[in-house]
Amino acid sequence: MNWVLNTERKYMASAPPQAFMHVGNGTNIIYVDPVNDVVAVVRWIDSNQSMNGFIQKLLGSIVSAKQ
Repeated sequence: MNWVLNTERKYMASAPPQAFMHVGNGTNIIYVDPVNDVVAVVRWIDSNQSMNGFIQKLLGSIVSAKQ
């Protein structure tokens, strides 16, 4: 499993720069976001664009729930 930092927001533009992810075989991903207190496990995501779309929807739902 490899891990990716988001300091430049290159792979996860919708996520805060403090977020990071672990990427395993078959694009199994563990997304960790200490800013929003979120850990999400996602399997078989097609691409970085799909992962960014998932993060955008996930964080959007958190904001909506807080309101």
